[in-house]
Parts: sequence; C-alpha cells; structure tokens
Amino acid sequence: MAQRAQGKRIGFVPTMGALHAGHLSLIEAAAAQYDLLVCSIFVNPTQFNDPKDLERYPRTLQADVSKLLGSKLHYLFVPDVLEVYPVDFQPESFDFGALGQVLEGEHRPGHFDGVGMVVARLLRIVEPDGLIMGEKDFQQCAVVGEMLRQMGWQERVALHVVETRREAGGLAMSSRNLRLSPAGLAEAAHIYNVIQGCKERYQQFTPDQLSAWATHSLDTGQHTRTEYVVFADAVTLRPVQHWNESPHVRVLIAAWVEDVRLIDNALLF
Repeated sequence: MAQRAQGKRIGFVPTMGALHAGHLSLIEAAAAQYDLLVCSIFVNPTQFNDPKDLERYPRTLQADVSKLLGSKLHYLFVPDVLEVYPVDFQPESFDFGALGQVLEGEHRPGHFDGVGMVVARLLRIVEPDGLIMGEKDFQQCAVVGEMLRQMGWQERVALHVVETRREAGGLAMSSRNLRLSPAGLAEAAHIYNVIQGCKERYQQFTPDQLSAWATHSLDTGQHTRTEYVVFADAVTLRPVQHWNESPHVRVLIAAWVEDVRLIDNALLF
C-alpha cells in the first residue's frame, strides 16, 4: 500500500454490518491514533453455530454506507465469502484453551474457532497496525488477543478495546437490537439494570447467590430467558466461587429477549 510506504499507520475496524453508534465510536477511537482507517463489513458464516441465526442476522448495507459517509473512515471493505475464504483457503488453527471454552465458548460451540479464522484472515488481507474492537464482546476481544499472541503478531498489531456504547436506558448497542420489538427493547434494557444491581450488591452475597438473584431478576421479564450470569476473573475469564479469588472480576450475561440473544458485561471491581 502506497500510504504505508509513506509511513502512514492503519487502523482497522472489523464489523458484520447493521452499523450503529457503537460502531461509529470505534471509528472515532481509531481516528485519534491512526492515519488511515479501514472498516470491513462481512457477515462471517463460520462463527454462527445456528444456521437460523446466520439467516436472521440483519443486513443493511445501504444504510451502513450512508452512516459511514459522515465518519472519518477512509476505506470500506465489503468482501464476499469467496474473497475471504477462497476455494484453496487453508484456515489457521488456534488453541484458545479455557479462554475459549467458558461462557460463549460453552454455549456456542465452534463460535470462537470461526472468530479466530475470520479475524486472522482479515488481518492478513488488511495488514493494519491497530485492531479496534468493542468491549461489549469482551470474551471475543480476549480471544483475539490470544490469537494475536499465537500468530506472533502481538507487537505488530495493537489491540484496542473501546468502551461499550449504550442506549439512553442502558441497553448495550448491538446490531441484534434491530430485531427487537419496542416492547422487547424496553425489556432488554433491564439487563443493564441488573448489571448495576450486581455492582451494588456483590459485597453482600457470594458469586453463586448474586448469580441467582440476577437470573431471577432477569427472568421476571415477560419475554426474557437468562442463559447465564457469570462472575469471572477479568483476565482469564475463569469463573470465581469467592470474590477474593481474583483482584478484578467481571459480570458477564447472556439472555434471550423475544427470540434475540443478547450479551453484556461490566467490570464489578
């Protein structure tokens, strides 16, 4: 790339489209540190363990392009499946160990194999200096950090994790929110209320007791079904049984609202 030869540094924001203000905040964060900004839109089939989820994933390319026109983005990369995974493609193999087996790894088998496959492939195509991702997908960010280490790219590509952007009621911005009805959106905002409640209550309860409280609170919603509420070490994501097992603990939640699966997380302490 001619710009790289001129010493310009490249920031890369990988997305699956259906862009919202959270995605745009990643581009803003990248603009503060990099000379050229690249964003990709690619709904990656290898990270969906449910074919119906892949089919229902929102695709809004025209609207996405309109939003990006007002941003600081320089290049938009919208490959098709064969461009990312050509016929002779040989996927790189990564072993994420326990980091990829808990939480999303447990509930979405094969998900992180697909994440590692596509992010590694996109990095080799774009060859950025920085990779910018959102904290809402905290476990994914941790897995990608481990992937960079296994690739030997941890010095070559800086991983930046940007704070989760939220709606006025606290709901984490997500492309999947587009599939919620107005009633579902209102109910989904309770996930953030529960996270705040965990922050206020953790000194009074054990992790198991607090998880039970949070699950019950979420499940009182007419359209909500909790998949997990886990308190885990903020680095290893190993679930804790006692608060003193880790200096920093995160609460991580996955819940179904209507027929949409949502995730969220926050640092407890």
